[in-house]
Amino acid sequence: MAASDRRELILEAARLAFAEGGYHETSLEDVADRAGVSKALLYEHFPSKRELYVAMLEVHVQELIDRITSAVAGADRNEERLRAGVEAFFGFVEERRGSWRIMFRDAGNPDVATWIGRLRDGIGAAIVLLLSEEAEAAFPDEPERERIVQMVAQQLVGAMQSLAAWWDLHPGVKREQVVSAAMDFAWMGLGSLSRGERWRS
Repeated sequence: MAASDRRELILEAARLAFAEGGYHETSLEDVADRAGVSKALLYEHFPSKRELYVAMLEVHVQELIDRITSAVAGADRNEERLRAGVEAFFGFVEERRGSWRIMFRDAGNPDVATWIGRLRDGIGAAIVLLLSEEAEAAFPDEPERERIVQMVAQQLVGAMQSLAAWWDLHPGVKREQVVSAAMDFAWMGLGSLSRGERWRS
């Protein structure tokens, strides 16, 4: 087996092991057993459990960002872009529940927190790109327009993350229902913003 293929095998075994047992309870022996390799061979690729864990996080965080960015770029209208991004996000959560749990169950782990920050930044950047064109038309004289878009993007990221966490506890709910609920929340509010409507006290 090529070294690159063996590395992928180890990363996949790590994903399964960490998803099942958590970071602290999972040993490198557990990962090596799942991958069908010796611990010595595992060490050739990852000198420590922390390095293996960080490498696994990097793979899955980047996969999620790539999925969303690609989905948003492939749609024409803003509503279609938002829907495509939401579909890509919840598609990942459904297909990679173990990866999702690893990312957010161990959020107190500093390494996990670092990658969650990068994930939020990556998804937030995709949403900012989605919103910027309409924001310019809706708020032509708003000096803080860019800041407004960034704040809205972060709110959306937080809302989708929270909904995904709820869905993980209610796996019987179909993905279509979750996506519809997300679009009800996100698109209805963004639709008002795109028309220049603002909340005023």
